[in-house]
Amino acid sequence: MSYQQQQKTPFCALTMKMYATGKKAPKFEFKASADSVFTCSLTKKKYKLSQVNEWYLSPEVQKFHNEGYRAKWYGKTETNENPNKYSQGDTDFVLSFIMIKPFKTQPNVDGMKPIAQSIPQVQQQQVEVARKEPDELLDDEIPF
Repeated sequence: MSYQQQQKTPFCALTMKMYATGKKAPKFEFKASADSVFTCSLTKKKYKLSQVNEWYLSPEVQKFHNEGYRAKWYGKTETNENPNKYSQGDTDFVLSFIMIKPFKTQPNVDGMKPIAQSIPQVQQQQVEVARKEPDELLDDEIPF
């Protein structure tokens, strides 16, 4: 299968928007009601906070879980050109519970050898020859 033919894995997340309070840190800058709902990026179905586990156990999300993906919380701010009546500003905070593929270390990057392979190893035979050399070679007179 060529690169162009590969299907991109869909974005799997549960997302909620929080609205600006009009206050600045250290006070809370964003808020959302306890009744606010999260939206699934795959099915567009709405979930309450108490239903996050139900979302995670859904067949669509379990497919990601079974492929090694794990959930992590992420947050970002975004400009809202049409703030709703609850917002006290033009910036929203987007809170997302995203299914992320775990990072796997690669044996080498960009053709570079790992450090252990790039440092030449001393041959055992060379070490034995050095041990057999007389100590007299190291006792040179140093002129003052």
